[in-house]
Amino acid sequence: MTTGSTEKIPFEKLYQDGEKMGPLMPWNIGGPQPAIRAICDDGGFRGHVLDLGCGLGDNALYLAAKGLEVSAVDISEVAVETGRKKADLHGVKVDFRVADAFSLATAGTKYDVVLDSAFFHTLPVEEAPRYTELLRSICDSGAELHLFTFAKELTPDYPGPRRYSEPELRAIFSPEWDIRTIEATRYHSSLPPEAVAKMVDPRTFEVDAPSVNLDEQMVDEAGNVVSKIWHLHAVLRSEPQS
Repeated sequence: MTTGSTEKIPFEKLYQDGEKMGPLMPWNIGGPQPAIRAICDDGGFRGHVLDLGCGLGDNALYLAAKGLEVSAVDISEVAVETGRKKADLHGVKVDFRVADAFSLATAGTKYDVVLDSAFFHTLPVEEAPRYTELLRSICDSGAELHLFTFAKELTPDYPGPRRYSEPELRAIFSPEWDIRTIEATRYHSSLPPEAVAKMVDPRTFEVDAPSVNLDEQMVDEAGNVVSKIWHLHAVLRSEPQS
């Protein structure tokens, strides 16, 4: 399967132009991802939670509404300001900040749980070590990670970010993290299959969705694409494996 990344996608422009840009923000579903909501409702989040790459803030707002202390970071000023307005509207407290995720490494704040809802797989593959260094710098031993990423074994090859295999995820995270589970879950989008087929592929920057892989794609009640992806749940060890 071909893989690619979205590191060249202009996220700030996408948020600024919104719907004028067409079907380019499939992650904006107008609410929290159902998988994240289910983990929260089952007690899977605790203490101070960081939503890394929070986008418009819907996941962070849901966690905060359940009584958790939540910080949410995104590089897009427009996305963060939208999240702040939603928080004010609903009377929910979230510490929204505009920042490059990697700048958190020197901020000094430690988190009990890190939520990564489709941020890691937008990074260039060579930045995986830098990403795990970031996590160690912002977490103490015993902290938990909930990471959601497109999967080589599960996610159809249509336009979107790179896919990671289960062995690749274990190789990246197991030296420092006790991996509790890597399980298939569902990631909802805001687009029907025909709109996905019109997306610009970040791997080629051409409108060239492999439509054969969309013919049998799962859809929700509204007819929007639902992808099977990996959910990695891990706990940070006190010392890395030698």
